[in-house]
Amino acid sequence: MESVFSELYERHIDTVYRICYAMMGNRQDAEDAAQSVFVKLMRSKMTFQSVEHEKAWLIATARNHCRDEHRRWWRKKVVKFETGMPDEQHADRLPQHEMMDGMRRLPPNHRLLLYLYYYEGYKLLEIAKMLKLNINTVKTRMRDARKRLKLELGDDFFD
Repeated sequence: MESVFSELYERHIDTVYRICYAMMGNRQDAEDAAQSVFVKLMRSKMTFQSVEHEKAWLIATARNHCRDEHRRWWRKKVVKFETGMPDEQHADRLPQHEMMDGMRRLPPNHRLLLYLYYYEGYKLLEIAKMLKLNINTVKTRMRDARKRLKLELGDDFFD
């Protein structure tokens, strides 16, 4: 049982962490959130039909956990000091750095949609099913997220 969990953890920790980072906005909170997601998995004794089912459950759980964290009253009082990127070795690439800074300034739900679509490669319909949203809602939110990101980065970035 322990080796099965270890394999599942190794298979999905990077994805869960990146989703938590996209929603939480800093490394420490993302690490805490990712750990909490796997603790929830251990406590739930969940069984999965496939690797994709595992991943979908973990993504949805990570999103819900991060959203719950954002709702806590004390969370709004925290001052964020971290300005680093999740992947520090690419800090010399200005366009990626600007993109990450722009993403950080978006609301968590917009960051999540953009991350799932562009970085994880999910189609809009898959995202809608995973997040239990109407496909048209996902399309609208994706359009809004792109528009806000474009405003954050400026038109020069998209030429």
